[in-house]
Amino acid sequence: MAGLLTLGARAMYANQAALQTIGQNIANANTPGYSRQSVVLTTSPGQFTGAGFFGKGVDVQTVVRSHNEFLTKEAASTKSTAVADATRAEQMTRLEKLFPPGNDGLGQAASQFLNAMVDVTSRPSDPSARQVALGRASELAVRFSNAGQQVTDLQAGVVSDLKANVTVVNQLAQQIANINDQISKTKGSGHTPNDLLDQRERMISQLGEYVAVTTLPADDDTVGVFIGGGQRLVLGNQASTLQVGNDPYDPQRAIVSLTEGSITRQLDESVLTGGSISALLGFQNKDLQDAKNLLGQLAAALGTRVNNQNALGLNLANPPGAGGPLFNVAAPKVMPAATNQRTPGGGYVNGVAATIVDATQLQASSYKLTSSVPGTYELTRLSDGLVRTVADGDTVDGFKISFTPSPPAAGESYLIEPVGAAAVEMRRVLDDPAGIAAASPLTAATSVNNTGTLSIDSIYAVNTNFNGANAPMTVDFTGPDPATAGNVLYTLTLADGTVLNGSWEIG
Repeated sequence: MAGLLTLGARAMYANQAALQTIGQNIANANTPGYSRQSVVLTTSPGQFTGAGFFGKGVDVQTVVRSHNEFLTKEAASTKSTAVADATRAEQMTRLEKLFPPGNDGLGQAASQFLNAMVDVTSRPSDPSARQVALGRASELAVRFSNAGQQVTDLQAGVVSDLKANVTVVNQLAQQIANINDQISKTKGSGHTPNDLLDQRERMISQLGEYVAVTTLPADDDTVGVFIGGGQRLVLGNQASTLQVGNDPYDPQRAIVSLTEGSITRQLDESVLTGGSISALLGFQNKDLQDAKNLLGQLAAALGTRVNNQNALGLNLANPPGAGGPLFNVAAPKVMPAATNQRTPGGGYVNGVAATIVDATQLQASSYKLTSSVPGTYELTRLSDGLVRTVADGDTVDGFKISFTPSPPAAGESYLIEPVGAAAVEMRRVLDDPAGIAAASPLTAATSVNNTGTLSIDSIYAVNTNFNGANAPMTVDFTGPDPATAGNVLYTLTLADGTVLNGSWEIG
């Protein structure tokens, strides 16, 4: 009887354990990260007797999880990519809202300004037309400035999001390290702490929402967590920390670094590959920077072209004079690296300056000037990676580079943004309606001996190459151009006797 009772007790205990595990599974059916568990039963060793081995029932060997390591890693990787895409899409949507179409857009404001200038040319002596043109100019400048400021505000939001995400990553990394410590202490028990394993995997999955991770199991059942192509975030019960710092060139932008003990290494978004932090860095360094440069390129080109055109005409002053600028066009921004040589007072020993020479050649790009060899300077256009060797006084893509107060030393670098501040600093600077130069400095008359039907409707200067000392000048049409059908050959004779020949095309 004692043997039978023992056999039954073992069976009842084993099945009670199985029922308890089933109840646990049912209770946690909707718990995130929970893995279904099952009881592993094994036959108890038989008892030897003179008549052979008699069975002693069943034992509970252990409780295991229904777990697939490969699928778990793939799910975490997929989630990391999905969160990165969703984060970038959210930021791009915010950026898109800065440039509304229709009546609230930059295009509408530019069209209204140009139409108002046309009205001025039609009625140059009408003060109301001139006042309307100045009003439209002010509205256009305000829209450019507001858009540029909103881009700056969006950049500040990206930095704030990065700091919040990094805080969560550091908390999760420390929690994973603590769980590793608890799991390693159960190594000698011969059983797996299923709930701790579930908790660790859930935290690793959550960590992947912020930064793509890879894991490597250790012999003591701990898991190493690595980011950025092999940078250690968690190893055993030790966790490294992420931190957000200022960009070495632009303090408004942020970088993310990994600190291990006393060593800090910057993490590039290209090696993070996934998660919201990677998406935010990519949006900041690519999408947002492109938007700022494209907007600045448009503001600089429009403002400079209008200013140049106004300078070619005569205003309503007495006596008439050349027109002044309508818009403020910001000078290029030059930002030295924080590691460049400094004076005892904190200023920089060497420096680089940039000035706009030809706004029509400005590119929507930032540039990096570096000096790896003394006296040799390389300028990299960051939009496409084009590298050129430059010297003091060279003009590149419409802006001139100057070394002041002294040329950069070897190892120093500078970030140049020719149009980075053009939008946010755009404003109307002409307040006097009479300052609009609607009168042309040129007049023309046709010879009374002409026998054709050609007449002069209007004539005006189109660039600063016009020199009044060359006037008066005459143009004689000598006949059809045999090389180009529809064109007419002409001879232009200047006041000093210089003769220029060309082919005239309608328009």
